[in-house]
Amino acid sequence: MYRFAPQYFFEAFQPVLNCLKTTMAVTLASFVLAFVLAILLALVSQIKSRPLQAVLKVWLSLFRGTPLIAQLFLFVYGVFPLIPGIKELSLEIKAIFCLSLSFSAFMAETIRGAILSVDKGQMEACITCGMTSLQGYRHVVLPQAFRLAIPSLMNNFIECFKGSAMCSVVGVMDMMLQAKMLANKSYRFMEVYLCVLLLYWVINMVFVAIQKAVEQKMGAKY
Repeated sequence: MYRFAPQYFFEAFQPVLNCLKTTMAVTLASFVLAFVLAILLALVSQIKSRPLQAVLKVWLSLFRGTPLIAQLFLFVYGVFPLIPGIKELSLEIKAIFCLSLSFSAFMAETIRGAILSVDKGQMEACITCGMTSLQGYRHVVLPQAFRLAIPSLMNNFIECFKGSAMCSVVGVMDMMLQAKMLANKSYRFMEVYLCVLLLYWVINMVFVAIQKAVEQKMGAKY
């Protein structure tokens, strides 16, 4: 009969926490890059061009409709090694690029929906005042859209944090890979994986609390 060993459970915390920096770095970098890409994709979705919209639709469907683990293996080991300037980069950077591509597809839909929620008359007013479309989006439409999109974007950030654990399958030394190595070394899978699960849970709860605080502040402001 398997007996839970508290010693291995508590001993796993320090080594796993030592990799928290990598996990957070991958999460933050992926989210920021995905956010920038999502804005570009959302703006492209407003362009009335059938060929462009067809390409965009396939692009978004590819990343939204396939498993993240399959995307990581394809891009980190298949696509990126074929691209000069990228193949020499570290596994962490390659994983960040892949995560940003994947999550930008979800965030683009969030931002696109927020843009469509802004009254079209405001863009027409910008054009009437002599602004270009880009100026109208930058100064009038996007600031309002971002406020509407904040709750969903916070959810995207949390999903990005949890999804970063998948980077361990391609060799990124994050909390998940460290836990796997400890478990394989000690054969105490229950203790080690419970440890890493609790750490992810606690950190996730911190992000959820921040999300609620931001939403309350934004709600009070408006």
